[in-house]
Amino acid sequence: MGLEMLDIMREKAIEPDSYTYGTLISGLCKEGRLQDASMMLAEMSDRGLVPTAVTYNALIDGCCNKGNLDDAFRYRDEMVEKGIEPTVCTYNLLVHALFMEAQNEEAHTLIREMEQKGMVPDAITFNILINGYCKEGNADKAFKMLEEMKGKGIRPTRVTYTSLIYGLCKKNRLAEADGLFKEAMHKGLLPDLVMYNALIDGHCGGGKMERAFELLKELERKKITPDEVTFNSLMRGLCLLGKVEEARGLIDEMTRRGIRPDLVSYNTLISGYSRRGDVKDALSVRDLMLSRGFNPTLITYNALIQGLCKNGEGDHAEQLLKEMVSKGVTPDDSTYLSLIEGLGDGKNTRKN
Repeated sequence: MGLEMLDIMREKAIEPDSYTYGTLISGLCKEGRLQDASMMLAEMSDRGLVPTAVTYNALIDGCCNKGNLDDAFRYRDEMVEKGIEPTVCTYNLLVHALFMEAQNEEAHTLIREMEQKGMVPDAITFNILINGYCKEGNADKAFKMLEEMKGKGIRPTRVTYTSLIYGLCKKNRLAEADGLFKEAMHKGLLPDLVMYNALIDGHCGGGKMERAFELLKELERKKITPDEVTFNSLMRGLCLLGKVEEARGLIDEMTRRGIRPDLVSYNTLISGYSRRGDVKDALSVRDLMLSRGFNPTLITYNALIQGLCKNGEGDHAEQLLKEMVSKGVTPDDSTYLSLIEGLGDGKNTRKN
């Protein structure tokens, strides 16, 4: 629609200005049409119009969302060459993208560059850093950033607390995560589904299923609707404890609530059954998954192959290997390791 309006403007001999182009470029980037946005930027320059930092930030954001960091940094360099100073938003976009690509050292370099330029980080900057440190498992560094954030007079947000809760749960520091959850509520930051899911997943991973189900009831009392992420976490926790039947019952519960099980749901059950050696049940879940329109993934095949090998059914496991390759699923080291171990055990069994 935006491009059509541009054509209408041209037909009426109305010359588009920088604002017009900036708006169009931003809209194209949000739609993922980066090539069209790039062409629009070139047209803008040909007309002697100077893009703003906002326009370049839209392009950088679009590239980052596509995982194309080379182009994102190319736009950053281009704006600098044109005398347009990168803003805090520019750095936030790039730092976040680098953390998402696990390029943490490069992200730290950009933060140092911000500091050298005397730029003041905002709440978004700190949230990106805290989230990045939590994802890399450095909860202590994340809490140092929290203190620095407070020291600069920047109030932590719900996003801040959610990241920290996730970081603590990743380290199995569940009591501290619960304490932080209460602190957030005490400060008036009402937890949302994302925060509840982070805490529920942590307790499930730590085998604290009673607490996890308490949190489920609590979020429902607050009229927050659980989603597939919530139930997948509960299923994973139950499967880790060997309670696969209870986990399978949650598939029915999800359906009753109008929540559609996803690939993670089915793979969680398949892994749970296979880990326990119940390959027949694992294969039945695979069949259910296929009937619901989901194709097996590497995780699916690896779980089934591991389960078959565990049961000494190496021949069946080899058949599955051929099937996955025929379906374009590339085996990894885990696939071959399971087969080697399984076939080795099978040979030892036959010798005895």
